[in-house]
Amino acid sequence: MRITDFLAMIADLNRNFWVLYEFGANRHGKRTEEVDHVQYIKLSGLHTADDPQLQLILETAAQHKTLRLWELSALLRQHELRRYMYVEYLEQQHALFGYRVEKNLILLG
Repeated sequence: MRITDFLAMIADLNRNFWVLYEFGANRHGKRTEEVDHVQYIKLSGLHTADDPQLQLILETAAQHKTLRLWELSALLRQHELRRYMYVEYLEQQHALFGYRVEKNLILLG
């Protein structure tokens, strides 16, 4: 998902929602009929990378405070809007394809 697409989709949402990464939701797929344990991972910052494509990588650091939607939105607007968004978790980069809203949370996935 590109930054510009994400910003357009969240335009009408409450800016005080917490933003988390939803990790582990059915990673094995329909083939195995297993549903993994879902973890909600705090997002605490971001950085950019240009290899192999323009990327914006959201950071997960348990010791930092969780970002609110208005904070993430402000940080995202400081970068080139055509960058693709990823989350760095367990020493891997996971591409983001969308989000869902649950109570006062934005769950990226």
